[in-house]
Amino acid sequence: MKKIFNILLAATFAFPLFTACETDNDSNPVLNEPDTFTLDTPAHAADNVYDLKNAESVQLTCSQPDYGFTAATTYKVHVSFEQDFTEATDDTQANYTELGSTYPTTTIDIDASELNSELFDLWTAVNGEQAELPTEPVAVYIRLKANITGSSRGVCLSNVIELPKVLISKVASTLTPPKTMFLVGSMLDTAWKVWKPLTPVYGMDGQFYSMVYFDANSEFKFGTKKDEYIGINDTRVTVTDKTGAQISGSDNFVVENAGWYIFHVKATVKGNDYQFTITFYPAEVYLFGNVTSGSWSFNNAWKFTVPDTKDGNFVSPAMTGNGEVRMCFKTDLDWWRTEFTLHNGEIFYRDFNLIDSWAERGDGYSIQGSTGDVIHLNFTAGTGEKK
Repeated sequence: MKKIFNILLAATFAFPLFTACETDNDSNPVLNEPDTFTLDTPAHAADNVYDLKNAESVQLTCSQPDYGFTAATTYKVHVSFEQDFTEATDDTQANYTELGSTYPTTTIDIDASELNSELFDLWTAVNGEQAELPTEPVAVYIRLKANITGSSRGVCLSNVIELPKVLISKVASTLTPPKTMFLVGSMLDTAWKVWKPLTPVYGMDGQFYSMVYFDANSEFKFGTKKDEYIGINDTRVTVTDKTGAQISGSDNFVVENAGWYIFHVKATVKGNDYQFTITFYPAEVYLFGNVTSGSWSFNNAWKFTVPDTKDGNFVSPAMTGNGEVRMCFKTDLDWWRTEFTLHNGEIFYRDFNLIDSWAERGDGYSIQGSTGDVIHLNFTAGTGEKK
């Protein structure tokens, strides 16, 4: 997954006035946009065992990209267990990870504990949470990404080098996934005083979601608790937009395009801190079950209509069968993890191991529908009704 980075001209670096390569004169240097640059293989890489648990750092050196003039350059480190680095697609994740630290010189001292933590997380992501770490050293592949400091220009990737003997250790941490998550922002209250609690994803520790209406160019932050303001410039944050909402910003998150979106946060423990993955999903709500004549999949015939306004109602198609009403959001998760019902006129999200029916949750949680009935949901008010 690729992080969204917000680029500002650094106040401490006077970016030289340059022209594109078509023109050149004595006062305007020409900016080359190189495709690559050289990362050196450490002299004794083939013989060394990089024991990351007991080492302090791993030193790399590189040449500066040929920009056509001397420019301050920022370097980032990518690591993988495969020699060929692949980018994320709609269906697959990237096979590498990017370290959070950045480096301003061609001599790069990677903190061994940070490298170990990233490789540990990558190993479990590739092989599963329960996968055992190798007891013997493994090959690790590294490349660098460079850009001209304080700008989005001059972005290029180095060659890939191999460290054939890297010993990874399990990351010990007393940190546990957060139990709560909150949103705050102009779409809730222009004074930024309302902290909206997000709903825990059923059965998935550290994951939360909500249906939220964002005004055009509304700004927000989030936190694991109230008054913890985490913004888009936080290096722990990764954003994926599956909607066209156009997420931007330099401190606050900015949602450029107004509309309803499913907002999902996944907080994972990395060492002694969290990494946050934010995903914007389309505002898709579905009927399931017997009232749809037995549909238990995301069939667009059973999708709710989406209102144009913050206070409007989501409205279901008319039911074609009799029985219990089952409703959920559509995300990349199992449908029942974001399932909800109505209880005393309020939207109630799944927090219970339902076997067959919402009736197992208690009196008043199971809605019985009949042919022709429709459901109205107001996610701003948190209410709903069957009509």
